[in-house]
Amino acid sequence: MSDWTKKLFIENADSFLKIMEERWSRTEELVNGMVKILANFGITSGNLLDLCCGNGRVSIYMAKKGFKAIGVDISKVFIEDAKRKAKTYKVSGMVTFLQGDVKNLKKVVGCVSQPFDVVVNVWTSIGYSSPEDDLKIFKQARELSREGAILFIAETMPSEHILVKFTPTSYMEVGDIVVLENRTYDPTTSQLKTVWAFYRKWGEDLKFVDKIKLTIHVYNVSELSTLLRKADWEPTAFYGSLATLQPMNALSSLNIVAKAV
Repeated sequence: MSDWTKKLFIENADSFLKIMEERWSRTEELVNGMVKILANFGITSGNLLDLCCGNGRVSIYMAKKGFKAIGVDISKVFIEDAKRKAKTYKVSGMVTFLQGDVKNLKKVVGCVSQPFDVVVNVWTSIGYSSPEDDLKIFKQARELSREGAILFIAETMPSEHILVKFTPTSYMEVGDIVVLENRTYDPTTSQLKTVWAFYRKWGEDLKFVDKIKLTIHVYNVSELSTLLRKADWEPTAFYGSLATLQPMNALSSLNIVAKAV
């Protein structure tokens, strides 16, 4: 676990949880798109593995569609919230949430006896350490999946997007949390370096909470496709959105559908 992931997802988990909450409203459309694609492969139910599951939005909505899901995340706060939400959505019997590092995926989900039919990795949950670590993660996911299983990498930021639409600063307000971002991008290393400054509203003022420096390896389409092939996942389709199934373009997020070979 890198220092920044620990600081953001564990030490400041309560603040980041509020940011994740904002994405729940768009999850049902995302999952509907996934289900349509899976039906084309003859998959209408089965076992699903959710890598870096956060507070469980994809696992829970896929469980509502009849899939038995296992979600893995390093954050105890996220996992506990996911379990609460599973009860709220009445799918507790269909989902299991495990706290652990996806770099040790086989150890974390070692209790699983049935191979996975579907693997999902959503919202730029790769590139946190190195391409070698990401290769290790996807290789383990492949070893835990049956031949012909489908992998979704969804809502990921590709380097093509950054080169066309890079903004050095941004502002986000979620509930009583305000986040200021300052970014730099080095195309020679494909590294995006971001400083997130968290503030909490205090009457009409802002109270400083913490500052976190993130470094993410941002993949281009070709690089990520090559990495997946090395892990025995063959990319079959690329979308700008899984919710609408629109084609990928330079301004869209990256959504890859890959098949276990």
